[in-house]
Amino acid sequence: MKMKNICVIGLGYVGLTLAVVLAEKGFRVLGIERREEITDILKKGKAHFYEKNLDMLLKKYLNKNLFIYNGIPDDQEIDAFVIAVGTPVDEQRKPDLQFVIDTIETVSQKLREGQTIILRSTVPIGTSREVVYPLLAKSGKGFYLAFCPERTTEGKALEELRTLPQIIGGYDSESVDRANDIFRKVTCTTIEVESLETAEMNKIIDNTYRDLVFAYANEMSLICKKLGLNGNKVIEAANLSYPRTDIPIPGFVGGTCLLKDPWIFIDCVRKKTGYIPKLTKAAREINEDLTRHVLVRLVKYLEENDIPKKKVKLFISGLTFKGNPDNDDLRGSSSVDLLEKLKKSGFGNIYGHDFNLTEKTIKELGLKPCSLEKGFRDADIVLIMNNNYRYHNLDIERLIGLMKTGALFYDSWHIYDPGLIRDLNLVSYESLSYKTR
Repeated sequence: MKMKNICVIGLGYVGLTLAVVLAEKGFRVLGIERREEITDILKKGKAHFYEKNLDMLLKKYLNKNLFIYNGIPDDQEIDAFVIAVGTPVDEQRKPDLQFVIDTIETVSQKLREGQTIILRSTVPIGTSREVVYPLLAKSGKGFYLAFCPERTTEGKALEELRTLPQIIGGYDSESVDRANDIFRKVTCTTIEVESLETAEMNKIIDNTYRDLVFAYANEMSLICKKLGLNGNKVIEAANLSYPRTDIPIPGFVGGTCLLKDPWIFIDCVRKKTGYIPKLTKAAREINEDLTRHVLVRLVKYLEENDIPKKKVKLFISGLTFKGNPDNDDLRGSSSVDLLEKLKKSGFGNIYGHDFNLTEKTIKELGLKPCSLEKGFRDADIVLIMNNNYRYHNLDIERLIGLMKTGALFYDSWHIYDPGLIRDLNLVSYESLSYKTR
């Protein structure tokens, strides 16, 4: 069967980027988003988040072969539904599948004979077969079901949708074939796996592995720091021209996927097998604890210098969850997590800056928005919290010269040369992996 008319449900980061690429590839796409404030923006040809070239593609295909709705229309031909709604974890770090369940129940009510349903959201292993399939079967209609995980990174989603291999698992071989009919037109490589569960596990493996290697780098950097070593330099030397070592740069680990997917996996495995994945759990705890390390250091600095928390001028630059590629996503941001800890600890005079956020957004975080120069000027503490490429182009010596003498410059991602900062003899330098004595 030739798949032509695709209904993408959930127009967040995953759904909207896929919808415009499907439109680009010649499909007729119905984009469904229940939040009216979002559809109002999209219908004007403007995305509600930043992604390189997304606005351009949205405007190009809007109302030509990409159409935006608040609900599934009854009068439109649909060959396949792609479900791309959120799967958060609750306060107890348990997966919340209510968005998936609500969406599948809605699709079930609209289902017509022979349609294909593709689940793209990260879910516990077994969800497609044990939860989604029975809900769809209540319709009494014949259907096909596949799990095809999203694997892109923010800032490169459009490029990666066209180039990364797409994993495809199906309820049966016909389900795989129908999903393949869509994705082989999107990317050059599709990988057919043996079951729905295998595809679900592949998605979990991607993100838990990345979380694990980041945690290893972060733990090593913290240990090096305690030993008086430069953790970044140690890792750099270990990696250099040695094919069996490839340790990432130490740094904060954020974003919704890496914050929730390990907990989804841990909960799923515990329920199904009684086993708790030890490495996955330890890695997540190490990465989540980094902001506490920073808070402890800041409090100690104030105590050593007899500076009251309410009077300290603290400047945070880099608020989005990652700095490179460009994005405006605050979900799962370590900066936001640290900010909450700072407020609870009693810090009150906090300035904020980000290359990709508006003053309004920064103000909504409870920060005083400002330029880099204003933030550095007379600051007691400056925190660089993400790795945006623009930091490399700053005249950091001039900016540090604006800080109070003896202030603390916390370069979380070790962007600047600690020796250079030390030789200025103006401020103390510290990163996650090193501090000047």
